[in-house]
Amino acid sequence: MTDATGPAPDADAGPDAGRGPGPDPGPAPRRLLLGVCGSGNVLVLPQYLMNLPADLHVRIVMTRSAAALVPAATLRLVCEEVYCDGQDELTTGHVSLAAWAERIVVLPATANMLGQAAQGLASGLLSSALLAHENPVLFFPSMNRRMWDRPAVRRNVAQLRADGHAVVEPVPAPAWHIATHDVQKNLGLPPPATVAAVVSEFFRLPVG
Repeated sequence: MTDATGPAPDADAGPDAGRGPGPDPGPAPRRLLLGVCGSGNVLVLPQYLMNLPADLHVRIVMTRSAAALVPAATLRLVCEEVYCDGQDELTTGHVSLAAWAERIVVLPATANMLGQAAQGLASGLLSSALLAHENPVLFFPSMNRRMWDRPAVRRNVAQLRADGHAVVEPVPAPAWHIATHDVQKNLGLPPPATVAAVVSEFFRLPVG
């Protein structure tokens, strides 16, 4: 005999029957692929990662030189999904990474990576992902002033901008100088809060 005040429960409805919809999960995280190159500024990269907007789903691709300076295991303490040139090409395809990413940011970007991207070269996982990505890429260069001022580097930067990419001017800042093993004032990354603000603005640009 059923309760006269209402219908009998549906035995097949499961334990969640009648509870109504769950809480609104909110918008899906925005997908950022972060390219990391072997500049001395890579030593402070965890600070930049911790300052990125909280609503980003971040995957990292490291070049060989970047992984030689900061092991992938160190970055995985801040970001679980870290891939490396020379290790993950077969298990993580560059095309799938490029398609997954709404935006790609290269931080820090070396002169070598700027040149590869400007000339359409694909020598590793990161440069191949840049070539396969269909949207503009945001580059944060970091190198000594002599390299930044070289005509070849200036041409590559001009080409990237002509192709629709964004290249942020490096700023004078103390940085670890790998060649001399000391801290020198070179051209490097803006402060973490500034980088986070630029990345947020980059995501507001139209996609596709």
